[in-house]
Amino acid sequence: MATDYTSPVDEYKDIIILWSLRILIDLKGYTLMDISFGMYGSERALTAVGLEKLLDKYDEDNELSKKKFLKILKKQNDAYKEKEVLLEGVLFNNIEKLSKLIDLNPVEQRLLAFGVLLHSVRDLEGICDVLGDISAHSVVGVLGSILDLPSVDVRQALSTDSLLNKTGLLRLSRDDHTNLQYQLSVLDEISDVLLDEQDVDIMESLKRFFMPGKKASLSVADFAHISKDYAIVRDYVKASCSKKLQGSNVLIYGSSGTGKSELVRTLAADLGYSLYEVTTTDGDNDAILYQGRVDSYQLCQQVLKRKDDTIILFDEIEDVFIRDGSMERYGIRTSTDAKKGWFNMLLEENQITSIWVSNVISHIDEAILRRFDYVMELKTPPRQTRIKIITQHTTELDVSERWIKKISSNEDLAPGLIARAAKVVNQLELSEQKGIEESLERVISNTLHAMGYDKNLLQNANSPISYRPDILNADYDLLSLQEGIQEYGQGCFCLYGPSGTGKSEFARHLAEVLDKPLVLKRASDLLAPYVGMTEREIKNMFEQAMDEEGLLLLDEADSFLQDRTRARQSWEVTQVNELLTQMERFEGIFICSTNLMDNLDQASLRRFDLKIKFDYLKPEQGWELFKQVLIDYHSEVDDMVVWQKKITALRGLTPGDFATVVRQNRYSKKSLNADTLMMGLLREVEFKDKGHFKSIGFVY
Repeated sequence: MATDYTSPVDEYKDIIILWSLRILIDLKGYTLMDISFGMYGSERALTAVGLEKLLDKYDEDNELSKKKFLKILKKQNDAYKEKEVLLEGVLFNNIEKLSKLIDLNPVEQRLLAFGVLLHSVRDLEGICDVLGDISAHSVVGVLGSILDLPSVDVRQALSTDSLLNKTGLLRLSRDDHTNLQYQLSVLDEISDVLLDEQDVDIMESLKRFFMPGKKASLSVADFAHISKDYAIVRDYVKASCSKKLQGSNVLIYGSSGTGKSELVRTLAADLGYSLYEVTTTDGDNDAILYQGRVDSYQLCQQVLKRKDDTIILFDEIEDVFIRDGSMERYGIRTSTDAKKGWFNMLLEENQITSIWVSNVISHIDEAILRRFDYVMELKTPPRQTRIKIITQHTTELDVSERWIKKISSNEDLAPGLIARAAKVVNQLELSEQKGIEESLERVISNTLHAMGYDKNLLQNANSPISYRPDILNADYDLLSLQEGIQEYGQGCFCLYGPSGTGKSEFARHLAEVLDKPLVLKRASDLLAPYVGMTEREIKNMFEQAMDEEGLLLLDEADSFLQDRTRARQSWEVTQVNELLTQMERFEGIFICSTNLMDNLDQASLRRFDLKIKFDYLKPEQGWELFKQVLIDYHSEVDDMVVWQKKITALRGLTPGDFATVVRQNRYSKKSLNADTLMMGLLREVEFKDKGHFKSIGFVY
């Protein structure tokens, strides 16, 4: 039964009257009531003590003295002393059920009952208001008088290390001066649970604070890319649960959608353990503020402390450990705040093994991070795993294997994004494969854009022309290099030369030949606005390549290989140092590409096994690529000799020029043939930066 906020609850009327009489008599609250002009304005107080009949008897013309009022109160009090007032009813029955779960003693039970009724019955609130502001020092004595409890017991029951305080069921605000209602705070929504007349299992009622974990939708095999971390976490959780270790906590963090919560559910299913999740929303589906969620977590700990083989999942903890300081919003850790002791207690006293999940941890103090037994990052899975996840979620959608492989090249494609996109497109009931694939791409790309990632899903897509490493103008035998890497399996290489000469495409080709995922990074992916963050991104780049066992390509590498002797800022030096340090440690294949070589750090260049120059195409290479493009687009040439003469007369051509012309031609109504290709190449040559590559011998 929902409590009427405007009148006493009939079921608890006697106990409310008894408490109210103690307020007015024992605490001399009657002396604080203004009855000099009759009983007007004292309706709520009189109703609370069962003397509402005095409202009609005394008014401005028939005043009631304080002495006579006290006499009436004492008479009412004597009547209630002779009357047996029992602590019974739905509220007390439910508190007793809760007490069996978390071991509340009789003093704690009575305090909790008073707190619930104080915040639920307006007349009890009104009679307490008679006392006015109460200091934090005297509130314990006040509660002892109202509830007929020894002050020492009340003080213990409301201390900072008490069960009521730790669970958030009832705690003192400890404000200097405020009324009794605000001195006592009650856990949000616990009143609804304890005043519920339906005879339900108390565990069922507590679902608004924590609930059985959702069923796992993934298997252990889906997390093969973190098998080492998974094995450690699994064995540790198993050991901590079996030995009932206190203060066992694991932190899992990573970008949104990488499957962190699913990992915990999979772990629980793998171990055969019960999983409980702290709720993120209240009964009205509104977000619960961090203190309410921490209280729910601590209540969950107490309720489940006797259960064996149980794990607690505390998800979305971003606001739990946040500290004061304007720089926190930028992910910059500042000095530790005064709550460190409370944080430590939170991580040291839990009896049920807990797994905490967060999208970011940059705002968490290092001292707090050290309190976690194991910290692991869950990154976006490697490409082969992404292919498997995309395939799994699109079983009911008509998508091609080619599209899956193409879309999986995006390293920001987290499992959560794939699952939600498939869910949306499934509802569209599209029949054509092209429409399905385009819709999936739009859903995913829009979400990526909102998250701050590149909206272009196909950033690593293949070139629009056939890649011919045999006709690249490099000063090293690329076929020999390819065979050497296949045999040796690692190396650091710097590819330099004019833009469009095929440096990055060679890295893509090499990754395909070696059957390795390409981990492509550009300067814009790594450069960050705050000191130290770029170095961290460089480190993460190499770690990602190691995790994915991929070929790492750093495009526009000149941003990180500048001559340190010319650096004006210290961070310019530390970025180069970090790159060199990571290069030395890296045991995979690392390729840097740059258009600039003049200002590069000579010590940095010595770290590369090979430095290979890619130059403009030789005349015969330009002709070979010209023929290849026409073959790709099914166009024939009438007079090969004439066209060969025209193409070989051009200087400064690159494979990138051919790809650009093909892309440009998509926007015209003309088919790609020798004429349109030649005209496009002429335009590209004319627009070269230095402008000195021109047609030789004739003007086409």
